Amino acid sequence: MFDKLKELREYEGFTQKDISRKLHVKRSTYAGWESGKDIIPLRKLNELANLYHTSLDYLVGKSPTMEEIQLVQTIDVKRVAHNLKEIRKTLHLTQKEFAEKLTTSQANIHKYENAKCLITTTYALEFSKQFSYSLDKLVVRKKNN
Repeated sequence: MFDKLKELREYEGFTQKDISRKLHVKRSTYAGWESGKDIIPLRKLNELANLYHTSLDYLVGKSPTMEEIQLVQTIDVKRVAHNLKEIRKTLHLTQKEFAEKLTTSQANIHKYENAKCLITTTYALEFSKQFSYSLDKLVVRKKNN
């Protein structure tokens, strides 16, 4: 799923240690993300997208092209919460139905929609897959014009 991480890192001439320093994590943590053994937190995925000047969708393999996207220094949890809630309502789904589609609990959906915490990468990816929705659009990253 995160094949692009290694590809971009090597293309840019960075080592895993270089990237881990930029992200303020241990090299072994980054190595786990790059190998797909561990799931990278959405905030760190955003930092990588910023570093490589590309989209989240490209990093996770949802987009075949490396589109340049406006940098988003920090993900606004309230905007993501609003987007999730609006999308769920547009689909005429209850929180319980939404949770079932994402294989999580209604309590988690409630927390995400009320900005108690940022949706996890795992559920954001499942959301993107289930509803054919861009991760960049979910976290309000915009294409450069």
